[in-house]
Amino acid sequence: MYLIEKISRYIGSNISSILNLDNDKKEVIVYGAFIFIQTIWSIFLIILFGLIFNVLLESIIISFSAAFLRKYSGGAHATSPNRCAFIGVIIFNGFAVIISKITINPIFALIYGILSFLFTYYIIYKYAPVDTPSKPIKKEETKKRLKKKSIVILHILVLASMILAVLYLNLEDKKILNNIICICIGITWQSVTLTNLGHILTSKLDLTLSKLHIK
Repeated sequence: MYLIEKISRYIGSNISSILNLDNDKKEVIVYGAFIFIQTIWSIFLIILFGLIFNVLLESIIISFSAAFLRKYSGGAHATSPNRCAFIGVIIFNGFAVIISKITINPIFALIYGILSFLFTYYIIYKYAPVDTPSKPIKKEETKKRLKKKSIVILHILVLASMILAVLYLNLEDKKILNNIICICIGITWQSVTLTNLGHILTSKLDLTLSKLHIK
Protein backbone atom coordinates (compact mmCIF):
# COMPACT_ATOMS: atom_id res chain seq x y z
CA MET A 1 0.00 0.00 0.00
CA TYR A 2 1.37 3.42 -1.00
CA LEU A 3 1.83 6.33 1.41
CA ILE A 4 -1.12 8.38 0.12
CA GLU A 5 -3.35 5.31 0.36
CA LYS A 6 -2.15 4.63 3.91
CA ILE A 7 -2.88 8.22 4.95
CA SER A 8 -6.30 8.11 3.27
CA ARG A 9 -7.20 4.86 4.99
CA TYR A 10 -6.01 6.22 8.34
CA ILE A 11 -8.18 9.33 7.93
CA GLY A 12 -11.18 7.28 6.76
CA SER A 13 -10.85 4.79 9.61
CA ASN A 14 -10.65 7.52 12.26
CA ILE A 15 -13.58 9.51 10.90
CA SER A 16 -15.68 6.35 10.53
CA SER A 17 -14.82 5.30 14.07
CA ILE A 18 -15.78 8.69 15.50
CA LEU A 19 -19.05 8.83 13.56
CA ASN A 20 -19.73 5.10 13.95
CA LEU A 21 -20.17 4.56 10.20
CA ASP A 22 -20.52 1.23 8.39
CA ASN A 23 -17.85 -0.17 6.06
CA ASP A 24 -19.45 1.15 2.85
CA LYS A 25 -19.52 4.72 4.13
CA LYS A 26 -16.01 4.29 5.45
CA GLU A 27 -14.78 3.35 1.95
CA VAL A 28 -16.45 6.46 0.52
CA ILE A 29 -14.59 8.64 3.04
CA VAL A 30 -11.32 6.83 2.34
CA TYR A 31 -11.72 7.38 -1.41
CA GLY A 32 -12.62 11.05 -0.89
CA ALA A 33 -9.57 11.55 1.30
CA PHE A 34 -7.39 9.81 -1.29
CA ILE A 35 -8.61 12.07 -4.12
CA PHE A 36 -8.13 15.19 -1.99
CA ILE A 37 -4.59 14.30 -0.85
CA GLN A 38 -3.56 13.15 -4.34
CA THR A 39 -4.84 16.40 -5.86
CA ILE A 40 -3.07 18.58 -3.29
CA TRP A 41 0.19 16.64 -3.75
CA SER A 42 0.01 16.88 -7.55
CA ILE A 43 -0.71 20.63 -7.46
CA PHE A 44 2.13 21.17 -4.97
CA LEU A 45 4.64 19.40 -7.24
CA ILE A 46 3.51 21.29 -10.34
CA ILE A 47 3.73 24.63 -8.52
CA LEU A 48 7.13 23.73 -7.01
CA PHE A 49 8.71 22.81 -10.34
CA GLY A 50 6.89 25.67 -12.05
CA LEU A 51 8.61 28.08 -9.67
CA ILE A 52 11.98 26.35 -10.07
CA PHE A 53 11.86 26.64 -13.87
CA ASN A 54 10.07 30.01 -13.85
CA VAL A 55 7.04 28.65 -15.76
CA LEU A 56 4.43 28.71 -13.02
CA LEU A 57 1.58 30.26 -15.01
CA GLU A 58 2.16 28.09 -18.07
CA SER A 59 2.35 24.85 -16.06
CA ILE A 60 -0.80 25.71 -14.09
CA ILE A 61 -2.80 26.49 -17.23
CA ILE A 62 -1.69 23.28 -18.97
CA SER A 63 -2.28 21.07 -15.93
CA PHE A 64 -5.64 22.57 -14.99
CA SER A 65 -6.92 22.38 -18.59
CA ALA A 66 -6.00 18.70 -18.70
CA ALA A 67 -7.31 18.02 -15.18
CA PHE A 68 -10.73 19.61 -15.78
CA LEU A 69 -11.20 17.46 -18.86
CA ARG A 70 -9.78 14.34 -17.22
CA LYS A 71 -12.29 14.54 -14.37
CA TYR A 72 -15.01 13.26 -16.67
CA SER A 73 -13.15 11.73 -19.62
CA GLY A 74 -10.80 9.51 -17.60
CA GLY A 75 -7.55 8.33 -19.14
CA ALA A 76 -4.38 6.32 -18.69
CA HIS A 77 -3.15 5.88 -15.12
CA ALA A 78 0.22 5.17 -13.54
CA THR A 79 0.53 2.21 -11.17
CA SER A 80 1.06 4.39 -8.10
CA PRO A 81 -0.28 7.78 -6.94
CA ASN A 82 3.22 9.21 -6.55
CA ARG A 83 4.33 8.20 -10.04
CA CYS A 84 1.07 9.61 -11.40
CA ALA A 85 1.93 12.97 -9.80
CA PHE A 86 5.49 12.93 -11.15
CA ILE A 87 4.31 12.05 -14.66
CA GLY A 88 2.14 15.17 -14.47
CA VAL A 89 5.19 17.21 -13.46
CA ILE A 90 7.25 15.83 -16.36
CA ILE A 91 4.57 16.41 -18.97
CA PHE A 92 3.03 19.69 -17.84
CA ASN A 93 6.17 21.46 -16.69
CA GLY A 94 8.10 20.07 -19.66
CA PHE A 95 5.64 21.57 -22.13
CA ALA A 96 5.57 24.79 -20.09
CA VAL A 97 9.35 25.16 -20.38
CA ILE A 98 9.19 24.62 -24.16
CA ILE A 99 6.44 27.23 -24.58
CA SER A 100 8.37 29.75 -22.49
CA LYS A 101 11.42 29.37 -24.76
CA ILE A 102 9.75 29.91 -28.13
CA THR A 103 7.94 32.76 -29.84
CA ILE A 104 4.39 31.85 -30.79
CA ASN A 105 3.23 33.01 -34.21
CA PRO A 106 -0.44 34.15 -34.24
CA ILE A 107 -1.19 32.11 -37.37
CA PHE A 108 0.35 29.03 -35.80
CA ALA A 109 -1.68 29.63 -32.62
CA LEU A 110 -4.89 29.85 -34.68
CA ILE A 111 -4.20 26.72 -36.72
CA TYR A 112 -2.98 24.67 -33.77
CA GLY A 113 -5.89 25.85 -31.62
CA ILE A 114 -8.47 24.77 -34.21
CA LEU A 115 -6.76 21.43 -34.83
CA SER A 116 -6.32 20.65 -31.13
CA PHE A 117 -9.98 21.28 -30.32
CA LEU A 118 -11.18 19.29 -33.35
CA PHE A 119 -8.85 16.44 -32.38
CA THR A 120 -10.10 16.53 -28.79
CA TYR A 121 -13.75 16.52 -29.86
CA TYR A 122 -13.10 13.47 -32.00
CA ILE A 123 -11.19 11.56 -29.31
CA ILE A 124 -13.79 12.32 -26.63
CA TYR A 125 -16.61 11.26 -28.94
CA LYS A 126 -14.80 8.01 -29.82
CA TYR A 127 -13.21 6.97 -26.51
CA ALA A 128 -14.51 8.90 -23.49
CA PRO A 129 -14.93 7.97 -20.75
CA VAL A 130 -11.90 5.73 -20.29
CA ASP A 131 -12.12 3.82 -17.01
CA THR A 132 -9.64 1.65 -15.13
CA PRO A 133 -9.67 -2.09 -14.35
CA SER A 134 -9.99 -1.30 -10.63
CA LYS A 135 -12.93 1.08 -11.14
CA PRO A 136 -14.78 0.02 -14.30
CA ILE A 137 -17.75 2.04 -15.53
CA LYS A 138 -20.45 -0.55 -16.09
CA LYS A 139 -23.62 1.50 -16.58
CA GLU A 140 -24.24 2.82 -20.08
CA GLU A 141 -26.09 5.80 -18.61
CA THR A 142 -23.03 6.75 -16.59
CA LYS A 143 -20.83 6.55 -19.68
CA LYS A 144 -23.16 8.81 -21.65
CA ARG A 145 -23.33 11.29 -18.76
CA LEU A 146 -19.52 11.46 -18.43
CA LYS A 147 -19.10 11.87 -22.18
CA LYS A 148 -21.58 14.77 -22.22
CA LYS A 149 -19.83 16.43 -19.27
CA SER A 150 -16.47 16.02 -21.01
CA ILE A 151 -17.88 17.86 -24.04
CA VAL A 152 -19.28 20.60 -21.80
CA ILE A 153 -15.84 21.11 -20.23
CA LEU A 154 -14.31 21.24 -23.70
CA HIS A 155 -16.85 23.91 -24.71
CA ILE A 156 -15.86 25.95 -21.67
CA LEU A 157 -12.17 25.71 -22.63
CA VAL A 158 -13.01 26.70 -26.22
CA LEU A 159 -14.85 29.75 -24.89
CA ALA A 160 -11.91 30.64 -22.63
CA SER A 161 -9.54 30.41 -25.60
CA MET A 162 -11.81 32.61 -27.72
CA ILE A 163 -11.94 35.25 -24.98
CA LEU A 164 -8.14 35.18 -24.76
CA ALA A 165 -7.94 35.50 -28.55
CA VAL A 166 -10.11 38.63 -28.45
CA LEU A 167 -7.90 40.05 -25.70
CA TYR A 168 -4.83 39.35 -27.83
CA LEU A 169 -6.33 41.18 -30.80
CA ASN A 170 -6.87 44.21 -28.60
CA LEU A 171 -3.69 44.12 -26.52
CA GLU A 172 -1.26 42.26 -28.81
CA ASP A 173 0.40 40.71 -25.78
CA LYS A 174 2.43 37.61 -26.72
CA LYS A 175 1.83 36.13 -23.26
CA ILE A 176 -1.85 35.81 -24.12
CA LEU A 177 -0.96 33.68 -27.14
CA ASN A 178 1.16 31.50 -24.86
CA ASN A 179 -1.83 31.02 -22.57
CA ILE A 180 -4.01 29.91 -25.49
CA ILE A 181 -1.37 27.40 -26.58
CA CYS A 182 -1.15 26.14 -22.97
CA ILE A 183 -4.88 25.39 -22.95
CA CYS A 184 -4.57 23.60 -26.28
CA ILE A 185 -1.60 21.53 -25.12
CA GLY A 186 -3.46 20.57 -21.94
CA ILE A 187 -6.46 19.22 -23.81
CA THR A 188 -4.30 17.60 -26.50
CA TRP A 189 -2.31 15.66 -23.91
CA GLN A 190 -5.46 14.64 -22.07
CA SER A 191 -6.95 13.45 -25.36
CA VAL A 192 -3.85 11.36 -26.04
CA THR A 193 -4.21 9.64 -22.63
CA LEU A 194 -7.57 8.29 -23.82
CA THR A 195 -5.91 6.41 -26.68
CA ASN A 196 -3.69 3.33 -26.88
CA LEU A 197 -0.71 5.60 -27.56
CA GLY A 198 -1.41 7.48 -24.32
CA HIS A 199 -1.55 4.24 -22.37
CA ILE A 200 1.77 3.13 -23.88
CA LEU A 201 3.48 6.47 -23.12
CA THR A 202 2.13 6.51 -19.57
CA SER A 203 3.22 2.92 -19.04
CA LYS A 204 6.76 3.68 -20.25
CA LEU A 205 7.04 6.74 -18.01
CA ASP A 206 5.63 4.73 -15.12
CA LEU A 207 8.24 2.00 -15.68
CA THR A 208 11.05 4.56 -15.92
CA LEU A 209 10.03 6.20 -12.65
CA SER A 210 9.75 2.83 -10.93
CA LYS A 211 13.34 2.10 -11.96
CA LEU A 212 14.30 5.40 -10.32
CA HIS A 213 12.70 4.01 -7.13
CA ILE A 214 9.83 6.51 -7.13
CA LYS A 215 7.02 4.58 -5.46
